[in-house]
Amino acid sequence: MRKILSAFVIVLAAVPVWAQGSGWIGVSVDEQKDRGALVRRVEPNSPAEKAGVKEGDVILEFNKEPVVGVQQLTRLVRETPIGRTIDVKVLRNNREETLKVTAERNSGAFDGNFSFNMPDVHVFADQVVRNVPRIEMHTVHVQSGIRVEQLSDQLRDFFGVTGTNGVLVTSVERGSAAEKAGLKAGDVITAIGTRIIRTPEDFSREMRADSKPVVKVMRDKVEREIRLD
Repeated sequence: MRKILSAFVIVLAAVPVWAQGSGWIGVSVDEQKDRGALVRRVEPNSPAEKAGVKEGDVILEFNKEPVVGVQQLTRLVRETPIGRTIDVKVLRNNREETLKVTAERNSGAFDGNFSFNMPDVHVFADQVVRNVPRIEMHTVHVQSGIRVEQLSDQLRDFFGVTGTNGVLVTSVERGSAAEKAGLKAGDVITAIGTRIIRTPEDFSREMRADSKPVVKVMRDKVEREIRLD
């Protein structure tokens, strides 16, 4: 039931973006204990199938950004313009391979006019709010070229973060002070200076308050400090 609810939330989140002409590659993916996202299904005649993506592949990078989970990969795919060809690095049979995937417009049921064949969408949405708030209430903040997202409990366990601390770095702007200092996508920011960071709002507030902050991050389950000049 939880998987059905999660899929429903992702569909609802994606509908307005599809209307704006976002990309589609035609894969269904699942979370992994290790890095990347596991490909469960490849749609026939989809961009992914044309590029050679196969069921059982693990997507490690999408457009040169490390993939840290399904939620982040879903956003990266949605933000890819139709017609753009990007590199997708996959792990297959313990070997890494980079494939060229060209995003297309989704030609399925959600393109143009669509409807949900459900008895009561409002009641179903209420169940989503109660059961999977972390998926529906997806918070993103960008500050100083750093894009962060709220961490789920599952991701905290994966990255070795204790308690409720930390926000996930999903991208770092090229040429920014953060990139030059060594901050990377996949880092978890746990503190800025002496201030504990628990939410993207905390991150934005503390970054605005300090022009040259010392950022504490978890990387490979090891805490380190990075100074942003």
